[in-house]
Amino acid sequence: ILAQAHFSVRCCSLRWFFIFRCFSKMSNKEKAQAAKAKGNTAFQAKNYKEAIEHFTEAISHDPTDHVFFSNRSACFASLEQFEKALEDGTECVKLKPDWAKGYTRKGLAQYFLKQYDDAAETYKAGLKLAPEDASLKEGLKKVMDAKYDVPGAGPGPSGGGGMGGGLGLQFDPSKLATAAARNPKIKEYMQDQKLMQTVNAVMSMGATNPQMQQQMIMGLMQQDPRALELIMAAQGIDMGSMNPDDFAEPPSASKASPEVKKAKKEEPPPPEDLRTPEQKQADEFKAEGNALYKGKKFEEALEKYSKAIEVMPDDITYYNNKCAVWIEMGEEYYDKVLETCQDLITRRYEINGANPGGASFEKVGKVFCRMASVHEKRKEFDAAIELYQKALTEDNNRTARNALRDLERAKEKWEKESYLDPVKAEEHREAGNEAFKKQDWAEAKRQYDEAVKRNPTDAKLYSNRAASLTKLLAYPDALRDLDECLKLDPTFIKAYSRKGAAHFYMKEYHKALEAYEKGLQADPGNDECTRGRDQVIAKISETSRSGQVDEEQVRHAMADPEIQNILRDPQINMFLKKMQEDPKEANVMMNKDVKIADAVSKLVAAGVLRLG
Repeated sequence: ILAQAHFSVRCCSLRWFFIFRCFSKMSNKEKAQAAKAKGNTAFQAKNYKEAIEHFTEAISHDPTDHVFFSNRSACFASLEQFEKALEDGTECVKLKPDWAKGYTRKGLAQYFLKQYDDAAETYKAGLKLAPEDASLKEGLKKVMDAKYDVPGAGPGPSGGGGMGGGLGLQFDPSKLATAAARNPKIKEYMQDQKLMQTVNAVMSMGATNPQMQQQMIMGLMQQDPRALELIMAAQGIDMGSMNPDDFAEPPSASKASPEVKKAKKEEPPPPEDLRTPEQKQADEFKAEGNALYKGKKFEEALEKYSKAIEVMPDDITYYNNKCAVWIEMGEEYYDKVLETCQDLITRRYEINGANPGGASFEKVGKVFCRMASVHEKRKEFDAAIELYQKALTEDNNRTARNALRDLERAKEKWEKESYLDPVKAEEHREAGNEAFKKQDWAEAKRQYDEAVKRNPTDAKLYSNRAASLTKLLAYPDALRDLDECLKLDPTFIKAYSRKGAAHFYMKEYHKALEAYEKGLQADPGNDECTRGRDQVIAKISETSRSGQVDEEQVRHAMADPEIQNILRDPQINMFLKKMQEDPKEANVMMNKDVKIADAVSKLVAAGVLRLG
């Protein structure tokens, strides 16, 4: 390695020096790490303001470290200063776009600022980097729940305190309507406008003051016992089917009498069946139809559901069941499903008038979901999404929310896959090559962009785009493309030569040398890699002999984690000290130890160490 660098330690007087600016950089990095350690300690002690001061100091010493911005973002979020948390989270992602945790910081701030669409995109971008990251998954779930107004899903009134909302009891009109359809008492109570206004006022406190809500409910129960039944019905709980003892405080085990223990063993009486004879008969036909449906006996199932409709024509449940069968019977029935469901939606108020609850919010929501499933099967994703959203306005339940989320992911995947076309990708590649020959680098990149979208598994497309990016001086972007190219095809030699060239232009000579060496390992006789390697060696030799300091080269080197690790290595530090005190002994150490020789070679190539 050292022989290729055209210097001989034996024949030269050995001296080494770190450029003054390098000392400054190392000093700043050490100060930054010390400030970060103090910030971490303060954060763990929940002294967030103090932690912010330390992380700010760390950033002043080294504004290129993404971790400092991530940590300060967490502090701002803990203090509920979410605008500042978002600024730091955004900067963190900008500095380190391939670090998944940065997207967690940014997404959390956007969530509490109620920027739900932006937060969802941020979490999705993070999940592309780390598909199994639990924090990103949970964050996306919370954002989507909040986006579709899931009770208790959004940020609390103060905006902070975690991802939950800490809400009290919420008013759900769909559940109250369902209860009224099943329980005549609830329907009668709802006719009392004054009572309903009072209940609505109390329930509206759940999102802002749950403690006050509880006190108001207790007072209201004493004034009018009907209020409790209405409130519980709005939660989906039928008081008529519950034993009054269920609300009493259970006695402790130590004080319970034998009689009480014996009473606990007795099963409560079954709830009163309030269905009409017609409803019971229709439900029997429905149960028989469900069994046939599960057994794939679709024609027989349709007959049972039709009989249920004959008995109870004003309940959309049985029509919806028929639609489920038609969907299973094939595409030729899809139009019939949509026509039937649309007719049910049009007649919902007429049905409800004839049979209260026959077209409840919950049942109408299921009809919208049935229509959405048809459009989804037809790949009509926008129409399906619109119908799922309508379903959620009728009945905001977990099943519909999950279906909508899955549909959005399926749409995204389908759009990407449907856009794939290797033939068109080749056409864009050829167009890009023509533009490249005309030195129209921007147009060449645009054509290669389109080619990559059309065929993202073709390694040469990334290599070609990297060539255009190099001409446009976008070296970091070019390197990302070349890494992707080599991931797809590790034997693609041209990618190694182009990677070496990009590092060379960035004055990262040690990385350029490494890229060319890897290319020559794969193809020892490759001319481009050989010429590139010789050019790098010559440049290293020239830089080493000159008395001038290349600040840009030093800056890139000191930002390289590999160089940082070498300089922190105690063995290397001891060797460098020996170079000053006893060059001959240092020469012996380097010849005996491959690790030291390799480290010296990299430090010299990086411009950190000079030999003369």
